[in-house]
Amino acid sequence: MRQYSPQFLSSLGQMLPPGVTATGKPGELMIEGVGVRKFADMRQDIIYDRVAIPATNAAGSELVWFRDIQGKTRFETNMTQSSKLPEGQEAVIYRVNFMIRAKAPVKDVIEILNTAYGEFVLDDDNNVMSGPIVTFASAYGHYGQIMTTKNAVDEGVVNNGIPSQGANPRLMLPLYVSENRTFRFNLKFYEACNLPSAAASAAWVILDSLKTRPLR
Repeated sequence: MRQYSPQFLSSLGQMLPPGVTATGKPGELMIEGVGVRKFADMRQDIIYDRVAIPATNAAGSELVWFRDIQGKTRFETNMTQSSKLPEGQEAVIYRVNFMIRAKAPVKDVIEILNTAYGEFVLDDDNNVMSGPIVTFASAYGHYGQIMTTKNAVDEGVVNNGIPSQGANPRLMLPLYVSENRTFRFNLKFYEACNLPSAAASAAWVILDSLKTRPLR
């Protein structure tokens, strides 16, 4: 097993998300609500899925991430089965990001952010996070004004949040997902959302996580 220096292990407390602490024993971490895990059995990773957002979304309509993965490419998702992690895998989720695709027209981005409501759900009906979609700001993607000329019109490039992890703070209590727990992200429209471009768009939900293997 890989050996880590005491200096490196002592610095972990500054890097780990809330709810994950060193036990005081070499190479061990305590994950709140999960238990003790070996640092060597963990890796930082993301879980992601992309879903199309229709041009017209009636009031009461809903879109779901991490559920319908059939036929998707690796660019669209890294899920291998619907709503669950592969057998033998665990994840500690410490940030939930909603990122509208970069090529979406600015007016479409604003319309989605003005009308959408997000929910992260565990075990089919356990709503553990919810709120207007702006509360799931993206720590990734484009931001600011990149001025171009297209048909003599200047265009700006924006997205949901500054591309900095500080724009979407880590969860105070990380969410634990094992191979037996289902999870999904719902996007709800309580009022109609009609994209000004009249063209469908898309968005990723990206879960920043520590992935672990169960103790044997």
